[in-house]
Amino acid sequence: MNNIDKSVLNTANTAIVYNIFLYLLTSENARNGDKLSDIAAKLKTMDTSTLNEMEKSQFEKRVEMIQKACTADIALADSVIGNIAVDYNNKIGGMKACTFVHGTGTVYVIFAGTGAGEWIDNGESLSGIPEYNLYEKYDKSGQLMYTFAVEKDFASDQQAEALNWFGRICAKNGWNENTRIILSGHSKGGNKAQFVMINSDFADMCISFDGQGFSPEAVTMFRNKFGKSFEQRRRKIYSISADNDFVNVLGEPIAPAEQIYFLKSSDINDSPFAYHYVETLIGADGRLNEQGVQGDISQYMQNLSDTIMAIKPPERQYITLSIMNILQKILGSDFPVNGDFVSAKDTVMGIITASAPTLLSLLFTKDGKEAAADIGEIYMDNITRFIDKIKKEQGDLQTAAAGIFSQTAAMFISPFLSYKK
Repeated sequence: MNNIDKSVLNTANTAIVYNIFLYLLTSENARNGDKLSDIAAKLKTMDTSTLNEMEKSQFEKRVEMIQKACTADIALADSVIGNIAVDYNNKIGGMKACTFVHGTGTVYVIFAGTGAGEWIDNGESLSGIPEYNLYEKYDKSGQLMYTFAVEKDFASDQQAEALNWFGRICAKNGWNENTRIILSGHSKGGNKAQFVMINSDFADMCISFDGQGFSPEAVTMFRNKFGKSFEQRRRKIYSISADNDFVNVLGEPIAPAEQIYFLKSSDINDSPFAYHYVETLIGADGRLNEQGVQGDISQYMQNLSDTIMAIKPPERQYITLSIMNILQKILGSDFPVNGDFVSAKDTVMGIITASAPTLLSLLFTKDGKEAAADIGEIYMDNITRFIDKIKKEQGDLQTAAAGIFSQTAAMFISPFLSYKK
């Protein structure tokens, strides 16, 4: 087991508090220039009557963690928020980010997890299919100088968006290679932070919490583009995840193996999805949990991801886009960012023709059964929700397709439900 360096751990303990807050950030509870301690006090008085019991409990837990951390660390409490970007450049659930200038002067740039419209973008980033992206260059005053296109780019639209936003705020604030900048994010935010770290000269360190990796094609692109400096840049990346987190193992990691860490999870409720909640990384004292080892669910998902990443991109995209379209329907909005769209028909056929053989190849392994014993029922519930949703949206034609999908999915999961450890 790799041991986290104390200085890295101290930085990570600061960064995780900012990441927790970013999930609570709204225009009502924070403005540019506010201190974190003042924001925490305001959060304590927020009206939570519109939240359900689970949402209210989660909100209160996150607020309490922030307050404890501020009480224990004056420099953290004195942090000043700035450059708030909520759904930057779109209004339908895209990038959410902000910066904090710590009491010591260090700048923390924090990216939030998957926005309501970003799920399909996740699938695109892992598909290995090249895209057309525009990148921006700014002058020292923060004014846009020019844009340039990369026609065969293995970055997703939202990864490119994150890099453009970072370049803009650095120019606007006069931040450069002499400014100590820490990049961080949770889940998709951790992936964005890693992407910016590889593509920018300005950042000193990146701490990714539960952040996924990249397609093999994207990693090859990074190596070819940056040459020897790719190794220097990737060695500034630290990956910290819960022991049974199932997102950080997706794709190919770019953090060095010796800088990939797993922490013991805090108490988990009945949902296995809780292994991916940001607060799962935190203990009652408001600090990161003790180190642990990778768990069964995480290992199974890593094996599954490795199998998918080995498939050639034209076939792989059916899997990555199908899975993320299901999550878009279940967890996201009806309007994905960047005009991303995957039809219900393509989703069903993609799962049946591509995902089924991949899942079945791992279904009867020991790790697969142990993981599935924990997660089978919750997945069946969400699959049912997805089917109901596309029935309402697509009508009779898609009802038939949904039935096929349901039967196929049940074939995957039914052996899981009867397995006992």
